[in-house]
Amino acid sequence: MGVSAVGYSNKTFACPFFKWDERLCVHCEGGRVTFPDKAAAQEYIDRYCAAAQGWQACTVASTLLRYYERTD
Repeated sequence: MGVSAVGYSNKTFACPFFKWDERLCVHCEGGRVTFPDKAAAQEYIDRYCAAAQGWQACTVASTLLRYYERTD
């Protein structure tokens, strides 16, 4: 799994599938998630991408995790 990384938002990303973020979107191995405003982006990032355990509740991350477990 990946190492924590710091992105555009200056948050430390815990999700191992994180690639990079922009003002209103997050890029990960599963694609790009786009938000209507900065508050929505920060809420999502705080709840999922930057949360030590929260990333596992993200539907994109959990699907990728199951995929990698199935294909290992």
